[in-house]
Amino acid sequence: MSLSGRVALVTGGTWEIGIATVSHLAAKGAQLIIPRRRQLELDAAIAEISGAMGIRADAGRLVDVDRLFAAIMARYGQLSVLILTLAAAR
Repeated sequence: MSLSGRVALVTGGTWEIGIATVSHLAAKGAQLIIPRRRQLELDAAIAEISGAMGIRADAGRLVDVDRLFAAIMARYGQLSVLILTLAAAR
């Protein structure tokens, strides 16, 4: 199944199962958005996936989530796929 024209957000996309998920979606043609708290790790992940959009954001902070979705809507106008592969620790 092609995901061409679909926009996918993958939290935890720079770790283990998230990396596999991002790779699979990229191979299917999805436009990818990967949020990450640390810029260095985000830059490394984005370098691996052609055309992926990286946004520095902490999914545990509402202000970052609001900024993340605003950036997605500004660039793509839609979000087709949301995959959450991270766990919150408190």
